[in-house]
Amino acid sequence: MKTIKYIMALAFVLALFGCQRRPLEYYYKPEAKMLLEVDWSDFPELPTGVTVFIYKEGEAPRSFTSSEVKKPEFNITAGRYKMFVMNQSLTEIGGVNFSDMGTYENAEAILSKVASKWYSVLKGVISSSEGEGLIGVGIQPDDLGIGIIPEFEITEAEVQEFQYKYAKWKKGKGKKDGNGEAADDAPYDKDAPILRTVKVTPHNVVSQLKVKVNFHNIQNLYTVRASMESLAESFLLTQGTTSQKEVAQLIEQWNLVKTSADGKDGYVEGMITTFALPNGVTSVLNRTPESNILTVQCMHADKKTYTTEQFEVGDKLKITLNPKYYRMIMEVEVGPIYLPNHDPGGDGGGFVSYVEDWDDVVDVDIPI
Repeated sequence: MKTIKYIMALAFVLALFGCQRRPLEYYYKPEAKMLLEVDWSDFPELPTGVTVFIYKEGEAPRSFTSSEVKKPEFNITAGRYKMFVMNQSLTEIGGVNFSDMGTYENAEAILSKVASKWYSVLKGVISSSEGEGLIGVGIQPDDLGIGIIPEFEITEAEVQEFQYKYAKWKKGKGKKDGNGEAADDAPYDKDAPILRTVKVTPHNVVSQLKVKVNFHNIQNLYTVRASMESLAESFLLTQGTTSQKEVAQLIEQWNLVKTSADGKDGYVEGMITTFALPNGVTSVLNRTPESNILTVQCMHADKKTYTTEQFEVGDKLKITLNPKYYRMIMEVEVGPIYLPNHDPGGDGGGFVSYVEDWDDVVDVDIPI
């Protein structure tokens, strides 16, 4: 009899304290939900997609792309993390190839290149009749927004606590929404608990280069093209700086403005996107003029005569850091270039703002 009473008493005690335990329905999953709040106010436009790159200490990196660009959610396990976000996916950023994305510190965006016969002839690498030995020039990159999330750690205890809260939310008591939908049947993200919310503001790592070329006798200008040498070939995404690699880029679209009443004086303006100057340079202080060479070639109104001028502008670039929507604005003004007067009766026409196929232009993609 005493044995029976002892067993009954023990059962009562277990029942009394058992009500404090987590529900039997609780099933532990070693992961928790994380929310990113992405602020795109410093980017030129709201993107249609966002990619999150996740580097967990001791594990292979992973990434995911979401059409939810302001508040993407994802599951995370206990560990130490480095992360960054970018607009769109790796295949949707035009003019850029990506390298070493599996290593946080080495992740790099590299300008795509085309082989320009015009530039190769200009630099004396090949003659106008040859077709080999073409030099690659950098393509203009699309806007590329990068947001760095400070390194952080998630503990096992935090994950366990989240799972307990999530199990309680999932089980629920009664109905969870105004439509009478049962909590057990509700979507995963509907009012679900979140372990951590992190805010991040991506910034455009792409810069602009603006070129202004002054002319006298500008009425004799038909079209113009230019090259700028020693621009940055790549950007180190998590380091916030350009690499030491260099590339030339072409400026092939312009606007013409006449500034004198007789129409003889004026200028053309061109603009391209770029990663700016190599090796993280953000100032022209103490730079040598030959650090950047701007070459301008003009086709005259007779469509037969060419003028080629070269300018050393490494110390003449005007730089504005971190303007709205861009990492850097670089501006340079050169000239005037004096165009000769041509005999009347030529077959010249009005100014063309873009470069037509001057007879030795061949653009061929260069795989990287």
